Amino acid sequence: MAKNIFSKGQRVALQSRVGLSPRVPDEFTVSLRLPDNLGQPQYRICNEERGHERVEQGSNLQLLDNQTRG
Repeated sequence: MAKNIFSKGQRVALQSRVGLSPRVPDEFTVSLRLPDNLGQPQYRICNEERGHERVEQGSNLQLLDNQTRG
């Protein structure tokens, strides 16, 4: 069974930032669960304050809190 399952609205951070610009935000909100990629869950995450959106595998995300937004 896949690990790192997140729900829409949960706040997450990237576990690894290797190769990313320092301009990439630290915190994101899960906006959509996407189809699995080779058996791994993936998510569209966004930071509305900075206008940044990206797709990340669940294995590279960590939950910041258990509160959901919107």
